[in-house]
Amino acid sequence: MDINNWVHSITGGIHVVFSIIGLITGGYILLARKGTGKHKKIGYVFSIALLIVNISALFIYDFNDGKISVFHFLIPVSLFFMIYGMYPMIIKSRKKNKLVRHIIGMNGAAIGLWAAGATEYFVRELSSGLNKNELILYSTLISIPFAILITS
Repeated sequence: MDINNWVHSITGGIHVVFSIIGLITGGYILLARKGTGKHKKIGYVFSIALLIVNISALFIYDFNDGKISVFHFLIPVSLFFMIYGMYPMIIKSRKKNKLVRHIIGMNGAAIGLWAAGATEYFVRELSSGLNKNELILYSTLISIPFAILITS
């Protein structure tokens, strides 16, 4: 794996570092015991990392010859899931569905980040020699299982 395939600017470096933080903390949160103080603290680290990943993505255009790519269109989706999951916990909602919203939102945010990571890995490390249509096809096929996980 060549770091030059991943980082082309300071913004790209920030994006990669916080993506890794998000992948690690998101994986931990999905697997660890829920409702503890540690869960809450690591959840906030995940959310801040995801926010930085999405903001930095707004300034990265090297994937699609300097144009907006599919990743840019997924930024609002990622932020929606994160906000949907965090909002009831931040405002200390007393609604019965607060925990369900939290689980759906945070699972969607974490799985979405894993989907983006898997697609990025494919694009940057395994796609050599593919034309643009093949690249889009395989990237879509990689993302489908993650989309199914998010919606189930």
